[in-house]
Amino acid sequence: MAIACHINNSTKMSEQTINFDSNPPVATNEYDTMAQMALPGYEAMHTMALSVLKANLPQTANLLVVGAGSGMELVKFGKGNSQWQMLGVDPSSNMLAIAQQKIEQHGLSERVKLFTGYTHDLAPTALYDAATCILTMHFLTDDGSKLALLQNIAQRLKPSATLILVDIYGEKGTDEFERMISIIKVFWEEMGMNPEKSMQGVETIKKGVYPIPEMRVMELLQQAGFSNIVRFYTGLWVGGWVATKNS
Repeated sequence: MAIACHINNSTKMSEQTINFDSNPPVATNEYDTMAQMALPGYEAMHTMALSVLKANLPQTANLLVVGAGSGMELVKFGKGNSQWQMLGVDPSSNMLAIAQQKIEQHGLSERVKLFTGYTHDLAPTALYDAATCILTMHFLTDDGSKLALLQNIAQRLKPSATLILVDIYGEKGTDEFERMISIIKVFWEEMGMNPEKSMQGVETIKKGVYPIPEMRVMELLQQAGFSNIVRFYTGLWVGGWVATKNS
């Protein structure tokens, strides 16, 4: 595994969905190290995401973190603002166990809670000021699953709430995407990844990741009820967008 693999949060599940409990592409105790090595600008991207949130949210706010995984976002955002309340959602109990350890280590237990399950399992009555969905949606096929995920998030946000979406993007099978894979393989080598892990990463991309072009990302966001979409981050083939839920 050579990419961040937060499990999807959708009402529809792909048969090839990567599962960190039953079929992990990388050992959970290696996840953070591999993610930082494999994803261009991984730590900087989280700093940018925090900056987007701080620029758009009041000092006191409730955040929904979809695909919370091992807790990178939860700790980053929790330390970035001392008054934000957060709920991290992920179906992987193994990953959330790591997240819980981090939450306790950083003294965030009073403000950060975890939920093992999917976004659609959450009560729709609790509405949030913002949500993040980082490195999650690309594990869903574009057969309605991606749209369902975004709709489930939108249903749990207040009007004018902020959404941060970060995903691998592009169109498989095109010359541009194949060129990007070649660049990524060299990037991984430069980051010190061994050849075996690199090959595993390429196989994960081919079989378990379903990126879509940026135009399609924006179209899905609009269909789910978001507007004012701006790309705030690019790391080779990973993009980050901020959007606003329609009133």
